[in-house]
Amino acid sequence: MEKFDAVVVGAGPGGSMAAWKLAEGGARVLLLERKPEIGMVVQCAEGISHQSLTLFFEPDPRFIASRLNRARFYAPNGDYMEVRKEGVGYILERRVFDRYIAQKAAEAGAEILTNATFTRLERKGENWLVHFSHKGKNEIVECRLVIGADGPGSNVGRQAGLKLDLDPEDYHYVMEYFMVHPAIEDGRADFFTGDEYCHKGYGWSFPKGGHYGNVGVGVALVPPEVGAKPYLERFVNTYFKGAKILGVISSVVPVGGHKMEIYGDGIMVVGDAARLAEPISGGGIPAALLSGSIAGEVGAKALKEGNLSKSRLKEYHDRFWEKINRREYELAYEVRKVFLKMDDNDIQYLFDQLKPLFHNKDLDTVNATEIAKFILTTAPNLLLFAAKKGGAQFVDYLKRAVFG
Repeated sequence: MEKFDAVVVGAGPGGSMAAWKLAEGGARVLLLERKPEIGMVVQCAEGISHQSLTLFFEPDPRFIASRLNRARFYAPNGDYMEVRKEGVGYILERRVFDRYIAQKAAEAGAEILTNATFTRLERKGENWLVHFSHKGKNEIVECRLVIGADGPGSNVGRQAGLKLDLDPEDYHYVMEYFMVHPAIEDGRADFFTGDEYCHKGYGWSFPKGGHYGNVGVGVALVPPEVGAKPYLERFVNTYFKGAKILGVISSVVPVGGHKMEIYGDGIMVVGDAARLAEPISGGGIPAALLSGSIAGEVGAKALKEGNLSKSRLKEYHDRFWEKINRREYELAYEVRKVFLKMDDNDIQYLFDQLKPLFHNKDLDTVNATEIAKFILTTAPNLLLFAAKKGGAQFVDYLKRAVFG
């Protein structure tokens, strides 16, 4: 039986980052990817902020489809406001981006197997036996550390005994078309609200060059068997009628990772497996990159020390939440809970209050706390609205989170 220091399951951004940092730190690593090709089918809107990307990589034309400098926000009645922030973010070409990170892992020394589907974990003393099928053949390898980067279901995390169950309202059901339509404008991301089209969530249009882009919806508090499909169809028929559809994907986005147990003895989970997507936007790439990087660095050090205990791997948890700014994440999560209670009239009211503050303006910052502070000091009546929808306890939390 072949032995490795670490096995990483899943070669998305989080898994490949973890494998890269483990190998760079001197560990012998095996990276397993169930698809025939890394980046083959990407269930993602592909957006990332400039700040999040440049923590790790310089923007490279090979994996940048569009550079964003504007955003439009649509109210339920179809009115919109537009804000500007030069170079605020990018729409990635994830197929290329994912392979780019996997290449870094391979160059650092990680071994990579595609067509390798994880099946189960088994303890062997302090080590793990990792079972998987590779091209139809059952295989087993032994290792001291496992990192689960296997997405929302996280079979790895569950089999390792981590507590990863979420409440139903912590899931968004997502569906997206790859399509061509004149309303898709390069350099501008569009966001849409309204329960008819994106129930307790939002719709988006992310450009990827010319009039081609990703157009989708994320919905919450709907039966899983219904999902996002009927909402996406209504959304496209309203805002993108006559679109030429080139493909479709669907997925589930879990949030609420601050409540989860994302590490244990000899085990860490990263990215969507750890439920770390941003609670309001549902964006998961930044958290995947950061959690994968930190997990790989911590894992490499722990392997050298010969200590893979839960108490040792807690460093992963602590460093991630320090870097991501746990207070901002928790604020976003609490705001999301209030948003789930809002109807279209509430959203329209918010839009009408905010449009005079932001329409056709250049943003100085995209920091959520600073923007919230600006809104609450400029439009104090919104605190009354927050009290109405979230209660006095939420208002108190909001004041403490924003103003300190």
